[in-house]
Amino acid sequence: MVIEPLPLRGRSEVATKAMLIHKVAVVANALRLLGIVHNSCDNCCLKLEEPKTSLRPLEERATISASLMEEAAVVIALAKPSMVGFHFQRMIILMAVLTCTVTVAVSALPHCTRTSVIAGQIRSVHLDTATVSVTMAAQVQLGLDETACFFVEVDKTGMTTSSNDSSAEDTYNTSIMHAIRYERAHQLYPVREQYTFAIPQLSSDCVCDCPGGEDHCSVGFSYKNCTASQTYCVRTYHAHQPSIGCQLPGEADLCCEVTARPLRNWRFGAVYLGQPLSIATFRYYLLAKRHHRWEIIKDEQFEAIATQAQRIGLTKNSIQVQLNGVRAAWQLKESMYFYRIGDQELSLRHGVPINRFHEHSVNKIGWFRWQEDKQCWDIRNGRIKMQAGHFLRTTNCQQQEYAETYNVDFFVSTAKEGDRNDDQGEEESLFLGHPVTNAEKWISNIRLVDRSSTSRQVVVEQNESPAVHLTVNFNGTTGFTHYYHGSDMSEFTGTVQMDSKSNRYLNITVHKAKGTLIGEVFDSNVEDKMEFAFSSYVGSEGGTNVSILVGVPASVNSSKWICLHPYEKPDLRKCRWISYTAEPLPLLEMPHGWVQAQGHCVDCNQLSPSNFLSYLNPANWVKGVNGWSEALAVGLEVAFYGIVALIVIALCRRLLCPVVVWSVCSSSGSKKNAREST
Repeated sequence: MVIEPLPLRGRSEVATKAMLIHKVAVVANALRLLGIVHNSCDNCCLKLEEPKTSLRPLEERATISASLMEEAAVVIALAKPSMVGFHFQRMIILMAVLTCTVTVAVSALPHCTRTSVIAGQIRSVHLDTATVSVTMAAQVQLGLDETACFFVEVDKTGMTTSSNDSSAEDTYNTSIMHAIRYERAHQLYPVREQYTFAIPQLSSDCVCDCPGGEDHCSVGFSYKNCTASQTYCVRTYHAHQPSIGCQLPGEADLCCEVTARPLRNWRFGAVYLGQPLSIATFRYYLLAKRHHRWEIIKDEQFEAIATQAQRIGLTKNSIQVQLNGVRAAWQLKESMYFYRIGDQELSLRHGVPINRFHEHSVNKIGWFRWQEDKQCWDIRNGRIKMQAGHFLRTTNCQQQEYAETYNVDFFVSTAKEGDRNDDQGEEESLFLGHPVTNAEKWISNIRLVDRSSTSRQVVVEQNESPAVHLTVNFNGTTGFTHYYHGSDMSEFTGTVQMDSKSNRYLNITVHKAKGTLIGEVFDSNVEDKMEFAFSSYVGSEGGTNVSILVGVPASVNSSKWICLHPYEKPDLRKCRWISYTAEPLPLLEMPHGWVQAQGHCVDCNQLSPSNFLSYLNPANWVKGVNGWSEALAVGLEVAFYGIVALIVIALCRRLLCPVVVWSVCSSSGSKKNAREST
């Protein structure tokens, strides 16, 4: 029967032996109660001895269960031979209970990490009061999610539980433990500028006016306001259009109403992020032993600015922690970013030109903005920009068919065939950049501080962080022991990847892993030359699969031979070939094309008698006459046409009338002669 050793860490040999003797004594007493061991057996008496030496710093695992079973086997050997078989199952059950007791005893312990520790004794003199103090200090280097555990001995007065149990056994013994965990790293970005914008969905309703007939479009159309509309609207006029499909030759005109409305009613927030403040979050545990169990008697969280040296006092007259400032290895560029308002998870985006607050370029995103004071959507200098940026050409003026395009960027053009309030239409593809989390692998999450569109700060959570250096000062001269749990790993798979943002990294999935893993990258399985080495902390959950990303140099550009093993366990080393994959850079195209559309003026360009009669009205002759020069031109034109009319009449009287009279008279004379002959 094989029993897995319990995961206790870092005990000295003397302390471990003392605890084992105590446990075996408990086993012996229980066996005596069961009648397995003779009470009169002198060899069965187990003497408990306290360790005579102080605890020394030690980095080893204590396999309590295995040793305890070995000691219990000695007890069984001293039992009555006739009763060993009968009571063997009872003994096994008792040992299982004891094993569970030890497991519960350490269940309150956090997962302690094997870290680099430099310890020493410091003698300090206060120059103002001339007092001398001696403390123990330890310098420890902690990575993100790692925990440093220190076991110390205190006086007999110790610490007492806060429970209402007043019995003497409720007093904690002299063993306490301090644990400091580097729990979280995040950056706090100030918002320098912000505004709300939308992606404009542009649509037009145009009238094509053929030459001749009624006037449906004139140059003054573009200077008038749009008809009743709840959206942003601008009128445009386009002259000198080909009169394709018209009944009369000449040039046609186009008059349009261009409207802009938010695409799908989406709203976006644009923010300018300044230089960040790097903040490290730590969790401190104070644990004490009571009835051979570790219990958390203090659990507190504190934050510190990671880029500045900080001093933090933890617990009254206990320990002090000094954080040495470390420069941030990664941070977002000071620039403009945007996100969609209302999303459950904030997706900060970049990769496209974004207007600053004082910019209104139609070639950058963010030119269709919400005016909070007017409670409406607006385009700065929109009439000028839209009239200059709207281009059309007629394809069939008689049928009101035309093609259009816009000299702007980051919009959607919709060609409608029906009610202009219908939101359905053909949408062009639109590129809105990409989330920063796709390009920056060190970011785990982004959120607004108060989750509102007017938030003044943005929090960027990190999944990677440079190691922080802590100096822990213990009051008094008592020594301490550094505790840590072991590392483990079952198997792993992985690939070398270069993503579409040119990030090159190892993507490794480790099975049943915990603690720290050591990795090596070789060019071949001969392992004659190591190209790259790394280590990664995968946490304390040993029963789950963990994915880790490790940045690699440019030399890792093909399939590689990768070896992994848990820290301090080279015998569990696993090696395998992993493949190399590379994604191409994305093609960032923003297509600009001509969109086919059709107007809604069905009765326009239809010729009727009223069209010709309108020209006989003299009042229509002087329409549009402004000034004496135009009146003189009209008068000369009328006089010219009058003279031409008189000449035509004179020619008719002198030439056409005699011919008509002669032809009429000759035909009537011939008819008269024919009747007389009959």
